[in-house]
Amino acid sequence: MDEIIYSVTQITREIKSTLENNDMFSNIWIRGEIYNLTYHSSGHIYFTLKDDKALIAATFFRNANRGLAFKLEEGMDILARGNISVYEKRGSYQLNVSQVRLEGIGELQKKIEQLKKKLLEEGIFDHERKRPLPFLPRRLGIVTSPTGAAIRDIIKVALRRYPSIEILLAPSKVQGDDAAATISRGIDELNKTEYGIDLIIAGRGGGSFEDLMPFNEEIVVRAFANSMVPIISAVGHQIDHPLSDDAADLAAPTPSAAAEMAVPLKRELEDEIQYLFTRSWSALNALLTNSATRLRGVTERRIFKEPAELVHRFDLLLSDIERDIADSMKDKLRAFRDRLLSIPDLGLHMGHCLKQKTNRYNMAIHSLEQLSPLAVMKRGYSITLDSNDRLIKSITQISPGDMLRLLLHDGTVSCTVTSKQRGTHSGKEKTAPVKNNL
Repeated sequence: MDEIIYSVTQITREIKSTLENNDMFSNIWIRGEIYNLTYHSSGHIYFTLKDDKALIAATFFRNANRGLAFKLEEGMDILARGNISVYEKRGSYQLNVSQVRLEGIGELQKKIEQLKKKLLEEGIFDHERKRPLPFLPRRLGIVTSPTGAAIRDIIKVALRRYPSIEILLAPSKVQGDDAAATISRGIDELNKTEYGIDLIIAGRGGGSFEDLMPFNEEIVVRAFANSMVPIISAVGHQIDHPLSDDAADLAAPTPSAAAEMAVPLKRELEDEIQYLFTRSWSALNALLTNSATRLRGVTERRIFKEPAELVHRFDLLLSDIERDIADSMKDKLRAFRDRLLSIPDLGLHMGHCLKQKTNRYNMAIHSLEQLSPLAVMKRGYSITLDSNDRLIKSITQISPGDMLRLLLHDGTVSCTVTSKQRGTHSGKEKTAPVKNNL
């Protein structure tokens, strides 16, 4: 028997053909934990499914994962549906995923958690958005099933507490595929101004986790958050609460409790009004009694019985004021006169001061005249200047032939130096001949 020898490519293709053409490995579900998750920029998702003993590569192409309702995360337990195929280049097999879901309630819970995280980041659930309920709503709007127990409970409680309240129902489905859309439309409808709604209650009676899912849908949660009219979420539940509770202005555990929160008890309001009326009447009577007493006290005063007495009192007061003013003015005038009389003769004083200043001035003028160069020059002295008007202090500054100018007390003399001689001469001693040019 001849041996069959395959190349690597051939045997890989045989394995690929065997796996991909076998219905056993087509359109199958595989349970596992996500490991080594990668969201590629192309839109494809790559991950590995594993359990405690084995693992398998998985590829979730963009066209297949486009309708995924939640985000895959590392360590998430999922059910993946797809076909087994072989990647020839690596000689490995993988699961080409066409659908992913979480099992049972886990899938819904994961979807709710991801929506809650998204809306939290948008601020939909912020406490600052909550509004107070109206004290006494005149018209109450209700969004619920017209045949359910919730509407009967709300009407019964509301009319028992306040029989004259008006109730307007916006019928909607509260479970099923299109329930979320009808609840959202009902809330939007009751927000129209023509209905004059003061408060809205939207909810349903109790039910399973899946039955309450419409109140976890994004369209419904946003309708609660965007309601211009204050709104109460009234979904009958015990442990978990839907996202509509977080988006509403107030959350009630049941529809009946919502009606009690929304509608005040008429009997209590009447009792409160009667109590306030009694207190007001008592306060008014006390005020009237006090005012009457004060009025009697005023009318019984002497001033009202004898009005002329009031004029006489003010006349006396005015006379006292006039006398005080006159006395005060006399005292001030007397003080001013005494001050004037104490001042000395200003003319004599000013003449004496002027004489002293004149003497001091004349003495200063005389001193200046004694120190003036003109006074010295009158005694026969002169000032010698060269041709550049520089003062000559020594014969070393001049030479024969230089032109000099002599300043006398009564004029100027120009002369030429013919000779110079050191030493000091007086009387008829010989002096240097000087040629004068008058």
